[in-house]
Amino acid sequence: MSLPPVGAALLARAARDGGPDQRRFTRAWLALTAALGLGGVGFHIFGVSRAMGGWRNWRQNLIDGPPIPAPPAFTALSLAGLSALALQRCETEAFA
Repeated sequence: MSLPPVGAALLARAARDGGPDQRRFTRAWLALTAALGLGGVGFHIFGVSRAMGGWRNWRQNLIDGPPIPAPPAFTALSLAGLSALALQRCETEAFA
């Protein structure tokens, strides 16, 4: 999974010396990361259902299977990055 670390690096670069083109690319990358997080929930739920016993053995499979809360965490972090970019844009426009 390389989208979130690359998104963090792009966000740091946009915060340091982000021009409009850099911010646009970073916004697109973070939106892709958010979409991946939303889609990943379904894949993780499917992974839990494929474990031995499926959802009938949910107590064991939720612990041993793929972590269902992990993909929404990617979505939340990318949405936080998108809001940071929006605040940066508002600040540069206010002081320009």
